[in-house]
Amino acid sequence: MEKKTAALPGTKIAEFQGLRAVALAGIIFYHYGNTGLSMYAVWGVSLFFMLSGYLNGLSWSNGKQPQRDLKSSVSYMLRHVKKLYLLHVIMTLASIFESGVISDVQAGGTKKLVFWGIVFLMNVTLTKSLYPKYYWGYNGVSWFLSTYAVLCLLTPVLLHITARLLKNQKDQKLLRAVKVMAAIFAVQFIYCFMIGRTALTAEYWVYIFPLSRVGEYVIGMIAGMCSSKLPAGKGYGAAGGIAAVWIAVMMFCVPMPEWLFRSIVWIIPNVLLLWGIHRSGGILPKLLSCRLLVILGDYSAYMYLIHQVVYGYFFCYGFMEGSSGKRAAVMLLNYALTFALAAGYQRITGAYGKPFGRRV
Repeated sequence: MEKKTAALPGTKIAEFQGLRAVALAGIIFYHYGNTGLSMYAVWGVSLFFMLSGYLNGLSWSNGKQPQRDLKSSVSYMLRHVKKLYLLHVIMTLASIFESGVISDVQAGGTKKLVFWGIVFLMNVTLTKSLYPKYYWGYNGVSWFLSTYAVLCLLTPVLLHITARLLKNQKDQKLLRAVKVMAAIFAVQFIYCFMIGRTALTAEYWVYIFPLSRVGEYVIGMIAGMCSSKLPAGKGYGAAGGIAAVWIAVMMFCVPMPEWLFRSIVWIIPNVLLLWGIHRSGGILPKLLSCRLLVILGDYSAYMYLIHQVVYGYFFCYGFMEGSSGKRAAVMLLNYALTFALAAGYQRITGAYGKPFGRRV
């Protein structure tokens, strides 16, 4: 089958919307108390960062190139965060009644009130991922938006630096891209490996800390910039399928230390997966392009911010207790309610805030 061309500015890549829905499902159902899905969930987080970088790389190669200055960086960050910011604040406020904040303040008095006031301020200013101890405060999953905001602030500069690194008269662009990705991967590996040898909290320093995500974000950019330079052929569908199997095996069959499975282990198969999905017209892209998955992917950013608060209220009122069948039914109800709230929010506000699903 003929390979597909890169999406033009203003179009939407349906397969990637479906991929977001698949990734988000692992995150949501892991947070609903299914510890066996932990690696599925961390793969989903890695995929979101890399896919965002990939789309930035595509936009760059399609001529959408932001200026490299502070004003452009701030403008870029605000433009990509503002569509989710109101929902983030709403979910932060909604989480107060189910996150244990009120009972903690009642037990600890003024000292705890001041403490949780500071954590709340960190939430609304999107700085919670910059502090290594209280990144789970209130709506725990919103650390992602905080980290994403930092990456958005850096994106114009990262795009210019990355494009410059790929310019080398001695190498073809694709060969140069592979060399640069390998170098970034090596640096990221060393960083994560060293964190794993210390007493530092790996969860924060390789997973939450914004700068720890720059490596995979930039590798995603490079993959997007070079997508149109990939040689013609019919192997991309097979590459995507192999990458999907590779990821699934690592998720469920390969035990790994925390510093590894929370970080670099997903980078190489994710690049192959993104290229395989984007550049082929095989079975996997067709499956991911089904209408239901695309719709769920369209609302993935909203659902991400909403789902844990919904679960928190179900848990507080004891709905998550009981038989396995009852728990499964309640989890599906949670998921459906999360989607309904996301769709309702979009309809009420008229926003279509998808920083992970924006048009390229």
